[in-house]
Amino acid sequence: MTKGSVCVFCGSANGTDPRFLALARDVGALLARQGLRVVYGGSRDGTMGAVADGALLAGGQVLGILPNLFLPWEIAHTSLSEMRCVKDMAERKTMMMAESDLFLILPGGLGTLDELFEVVTFNALGLMQKPVLVFDAFGFYTELLNWLEKMSTLGFAKPMTEHFGVVKDLPALESFLVS
Repeated sequence: MTKGSVCVFCGSANGTDPRFLALARDVGALLARQGLRVVYGGSRDGTMGAVADGALLAGGQVLGILPNLFLPWEIAHTSLSEMRCVKDMAERKTMMMAESDLFLILPGGLGTLDELFEVVTFNALGLMQKPVLVFDAFGFYTELLNWLEKMSTLGFAKPMTEHFGVVKDLPALESFLVS
């Protein structure tokens, strides 16, 4: 992949398994070592904060995009290369899509699923042609991926492989990034 920006969609929560936070930090560091700018949701909390911290500690550039509604909660990461505050969640996604060349989906919650489905849908409709990678760490997305394949098998969608790829570990992600 040519050098550019990778949007990482992930959670504002830590999750119950510490492997997810460690993975998020490692992903951020890997992206920075590859010379890629990280674009993400702007929070200091959860796996979002861990991705940003990993990238920053590895000398990377990080752009956070945070909706104004979160400002009173004081969750903004204060050490980023750049922070942009936007009106709402919709504007956040629009800006994240405009600022990114690739989308990497780490484990997360409902917001992460919303972001995943929006970028995949935009690609499927031809509104955007940017790679999307689902990081199925520790089998987190396996059941969702099976359900999406069922949608395709039953004729409700094209094969999901036309819209996104799947990686399961850091070496696979690194191989994708250097190809």
